[in-house]
Amino acid sequence: MFSSSQRARLLRARAAVMVAFAVNGAMPATLLARYAEVKESLELITGIFGIVVAAITVGAATTFHVPGILLRRFGTRTVAVLGTVGVTLAFTLAGVAVLSGHAWLFALALFAAGYCDSTVDVAQNAQGLRVQDALGKSALTSMHAGWSVGAALGGGVGTLAASVGVPLVVHLSSWAVVCTAAMAIAGSQFLRVDRVDRVEEEEAPGRIPRSAWKILIPVALVAIAGVAVEDIGNNWSAVLLNTERGVDAAAAGAALTTLLAAQFLGRLMGDRIIDHFGRRPTLIVSLIGIVLSLNLIAWTPNAWVTLAGFALAGLFCAVTVPIAFTQADAVPGLRAHAGVTLLAWILRAATVGLTPTIGGLSSLSSLPIAISVISLIAVAALSTQLRVPRAIAGD
Repeated sequence: MFSSSQRARLLRARAAVMVAFAVNGAMPATLLARYAEVKESLELITGIFGIVVAAITVGAATTFHVPGILLRRFGTRTVAVLGTVGVTLAFTLAGVAVLSGHAWLFALALFAAGYCDSTVDVAQNAQGLRVQDALGKSALTSMHAGWSVGAALGGGVGTLAASVGVPLVVHLSSWAVVCTAAMAIAGSQFLRVDRVDRVEEEEAPGRIPRSAWKILIPVALVAIAGVAVEDIGNNWSAVLLNTERGVDAAAAGAALTTLLAAQFLGRLMGDRIIDHFGRRPTLIVSLIGIVLSLNLIAWTPNAWVTLAGFALAGLFCAVTVPIAFTQADAVPGLRAHAGVTLLAWILRAATVGLTPTIGGLSSLSSLPIAISVISLIAVAALSTQLRVPRAIAGD
């Protein structure tokens, strides 16, 4: 049992991690909302622009094991706050690059932003897991709900700034100050000392043992299945509604809004569901739901049913990534934060290939077929979970 002061301290830390996730979603989303303007200002054709903006994903995928090293050396608070400073400075530089008309500088800024963002992502998940461990119950899923709020807020600020003609560099630098201040305040409420057993850390091997990979690979499939839903929503939902369902382009963004709103609700409810039914049953139902909802999205001819499919997909994918991070953090035989770092890197690396894969499959066949093929990731994740021992699954 906790004293009232201890409980209040943990609840403040939990809220702080939620704010950290919100900041992590708010900064990239505010620039994403003005990508059309950026493309026009830099005078880039669609293909080249796609390559340029992919720099942020590539940057995120090059962190490898660096976040784990930084966390063990400096702690989650310092890495999260200073990493956010790096993210905001990089996005401000991106605004300067657009103002000066240098596409190469814009790509470099996005690369740096992706690298720092990936490091911050590991830090906030590691802190969230420590808070969850201290609380003694599932809590990480609701913390991840902060990202959905932040992304929606950042996108709204970007859209508003564009509509009233705020120069991009002014918009990004001002929003950078807001995000940095929010992270600094949140970081002040992080738990000061992570629960790391220094003896175990020193004895843990530097390389990843084969036994750890046997757990990490199924966990990574779970996380990729959830991220694939987000990727379809971010990059293909509007295209699907417009080209396959006949929805006007101006209204096609409703699919992404529906998915994010449902994901937010799913993450708010997710911890209670996990605590009530158990992590493994919740995960199995979620993966089955992802498969069914993605195929509903792909093959229903009705636009409203398609939107319902996106809502279901958002609900079912809500718990997958938080559960995956919880499982990765508990993998035995690894140094502190190594499991979280590895999972974050695998996720970022997989994201590099998701959108091109969907685009390529769409070109060879159709977008509905591509979405159905991507749903097989969730099928693969489900197959591993059905035969995973309960001790590994977290029950």
